[in-house]
Amino acid sequence: MIRAIYVHIPFCSYRCPYCNFVSLTNSPISPEDYVDLVIKEAKLYGDMRVSPESLYFGGGTPTLLKPSLLGRLMEGLSGCFDFSNLREVTVERNPETYSLKELKALRDMGINRLSIGVQSFTEKGLRALGRKHTREDVIRAYEESVEAGFDNINLDLIYAYPGQSVEDVEEEIRWLGILKPRHVSAYMLTPHLPDEETLSSIYDALWKGLRALGYRRYEISNWALEGGECVHNLFYWTREEFLGLGLSAWSFYGETRYGNTKNILTYAEALQEGRKPTESVVRLGEEERFEEFLMLCLRLREGLPYALEHLIPAELEPFFEKGERGIGIKEEFMLLANEIISEVLVYNSHRKATEVLKWRRYITMKTLP
Repeated sequence: MIRAIYVHIPFCSYRCPYCNFVSLTNSPISPEDYVDLVIKEAKLYGDMRVSPESLYFGGGTPTLLKPSLLGRLMEGLSGCFDFSNLREVTVERNPETYSLKELKALRDMGINRLSIGVQSFTEKGLRALGRKHTREDVIRAYEESVEAGFDNINLDLIYAYPGQSVEDVEEEIRWLGILKPRHVSAYMLTPHLPDEETLSSIYDALWKGLRALGYRRYEISNWALEGGECVHNLFYWTREEFLGLGLSAWSFYGETRYGNTKNILTYAEALQEGRKPTESVVRLGEEERFEEFLMLCLRLREGLPYALEHLIPAELEPFFEKGERGIGIKEEFMLLANEIISEVLVYNSHRKATEVLKWRRYITMKTLP
């Protein structure tokens, strides 16, 4: 059963220098025609059991589509799939897109979660990241979203950008404390990392500041107030099956990953011919499933279930802590998460995958709010 759908909206008004997602600032396909193509693609999956609990519109900038067009897309998808269990519908937006009236239209059509691309509350950070909005735009975007009826809002931040200081992080934390969104995502700008000491100080200020505000980190880059965890992302991290629609979107079902083409003309041609626009097919064997299982578990704060505690080598135990459901990496060591996870994978490389896959029942959606 597929319980989550992701829809990629590739349009952008400008391209951010740090962005690795497929986005188009000058598309040969209009937004109206693109919506029709996505609905055509959805119809090709009509023979599958798809009853999503989560629907996520990502990008790109989905709010470059007018609410009426997003509504047409939602209506088209609801005609293809069973939406009776839908409980979280997310739209990503930039601070400079959408008026209060348009936000109210989104809320009226059943969208109940927004993810706003803030990136920074400082002018220094916004300029370093190539963003065109201002802090005032961010504050207005958040306040209007709340006024429109959204009480489930994520704010995206980027840290470790060139020139960022601990004082800059403290300014980010100050504004988060004022606005108090339900969810915060904070991603490290990896291509331009500062020296190790500076990076450690920046990260310490970030996670300690978020914790002081009452946020709980539940995944490497994500924090939430009580009950504010993102349902959609938890489906990814707990290896639930999901369907991806749109340019460059990925799907996962039947222990296989399917990737759509990144070329919009190729995407359009396939659908006009009645073909799925799939370009990549990656079938996961037992070893790959085992490694992915370990990696995804260790990205989560809950970590590995206690029944699998023996998979952590003794020399790495000081980096871990015990929680309610399992053993996970301590927050102060999350900067070393990639290295720690690699060591765990090497330590377990001799094991038969079937020894561990039988424990998959311990990783269930009970972690969802």
